[in-house]
Amino acid sequence: MKKRILTFAALCLMVLVLSACGGESNGNGSTQNGNAPVESIYDGNAPTIGEASTPPLTVNPTIETFAATGIFYFATQGNTIYLDANIDDVLGKMGEPISTFDRPSCAFEGVDRFFLFAGVQVMTYPINGEDRVHTIMLVDDSQTTGNGIFIGASLDDLLSAYGHDYKYSYGLYIFTRGNTTLRFNVMNNIVQTISYELLV
Repeated sequence: MKKRILTFAALCLMVLVLSACGGESNGNGSTQNGNAPVESIYDGNAPTIGEASTPPLTVNPTIETFAATGIFYFATQGNTIYLDANIDDVLGKMGEPISTFDRPSCAFEGVDRFFLFAGVQVMTYPINGEDRVHTIMLVDDSQTTGNGIFIGASLDDLLSAYGHDYKYSYGLYIFTRGNTTLRFNVMNNIVQTISYELLV
């Protein structure tokens, strides 16, 4: 089961990466490639749950993934990974990755790099001679968010953990804190993918 989830998650990540390269930037971080930008909130088929509610961020007092600065971060096995951190800091905490690969960056000069660890993949972007964390993606159900949401969790569990302060677009539930997002792809009321992403 974990292998099937890992394969599905890896395919989803590649689709996201490739689709990101195909669009033209409109100057505000979204892309225009003939599809509605992720930032569009409803497409007419959004579930009614959460549609008209915007409760305060204290819906769940245990909401984890934002530090004093108000940003999302990921914690695993006692190690904290921050978006926009230098990859050297991450490697110092996580150790040797299971695998790595690079590809030419479509948004920056240099290469985007991918590092696979147990249950999580980290993608970096090049800037000022450094490789900095852009995306953290959970790739199987061995990892959870700090609020206990994992691949395979129900939509009800997701909304109980994170509340209704989200944007919805084509199956994506997008929670934003500062310049970071936490994204859940949900199909048939089941969480399929989970990713933390830097808004750059």
